[in-house]
Amino acid sequence: MTTEADADIRRKETADWFARLNQRKVTTADVKAFSAWRRDSRNAESFDRMQAMWDASRTLADQPEMAALSADARTRAASRRRARPRLLGVLAPVGAVGAAIAALSVGWWLWSAQQPTPYLTQVGERRVVQLADGSTITLDTYSRIDVRLTGGRRLVTLVTGQARFDVEGDPDRPFVVKAGDTEVTALGTSFDVRRFGTGARVVLVEGRVDVREGEQADRRWSMQPGQQLVTSVPRPRVVTTDLPAATSWAAGRLTFHETPIGVAVAEVNRYTRHPIELRAGDISSIRVSGVFDAGDVEGFVAALRDLYPLTAERAEDGHVVLSGASKNNLTPDLG
Repeated sequence: MTTEADADIRRKETADWFARLNQRKVTTADVKAFSAWRRDSRNAESFDRMQAMWDASRTLADQPEMAALSADARTRAASRRRARPRLLGVLAPVGAVGAAIAALSVGWWLWSAQQPTPYLTQVGERRVVQLADGSTITLDTYSRIDVRLTGGRRLVTLVTGQARFDVEGDPDRPFVVKAGDTEVTALGTSFDVRRFGTGARVVLVEGRVDVREGEQADRRWSMQPGQQLVTSVPRPRVVTTDLPAATSWAAGRLTFHETPIGVAVAEVNRYTRHPIELRAGDISSIRVSGVFDAGDVEGFVAALRDLYPLTAERAEDGHVVLSGASKNNLTPDLG
């Protein structure tokens, strides 16, 4: 991440904390999370700078010059008939101008807290994001989220890809993940969401989540640990899933169990810029089982060739072309 991007994220986190700590109700969890965030000296400096700016704006607001500036502004608004303002009106007292600048600066900081902060990964990359509230998000390959934390809500939009959400509990601020038309709400839990078009696949690891799709009353579900829901199909339903297999991507593994080779290859290809191409149609009868390192195309192809009479060639652009013999010969060679 660039220095400029880091600074932008820090500004937004600072504004978020400033807004939260100036609410009427501040929880113990807020204080603990703020203390953890402030341990970074750069965060502490940013917050102190904003606090000083706010204090300065409040002090200057009480001065006669600031009151005069406000009165002058109101007079100008009521006197638009004049062709040009008087020079005297342009030359406001230095103190009042300083107060106005300070107030505007704080206003910008607070406004920036309302803007979503983007986080993304490239092909083959995984990334862990620590939020200001103590929650952790793990981004899968080629994924993007937009994060917006406010005093009353924590909203994450999954724009593309997949992410694991380990949510810090806060009953006063629900944690909401939006993926297309699907919305997942949690208070403190752990779950995966993968974007599929306008829908999503949700896998619950710990805790409890509520899922809804659109505004229809019959498109709402509650989930328990070990369950999965796919909303991109015509008739979504909550089912039990193989949790270690479904969530192994977060540890850099891809797990297949009797998975059609086309589906397995498509999953492997998500983690590489040199994808596998299946060239012979008869290969589609192959079923893949095993655990593979995400991004290890060579290892995946080698494992398939150990079991099936397949050939693999490297094309000029770097991608792998996988082809096989006749359908009758495509049975596993188990030695």
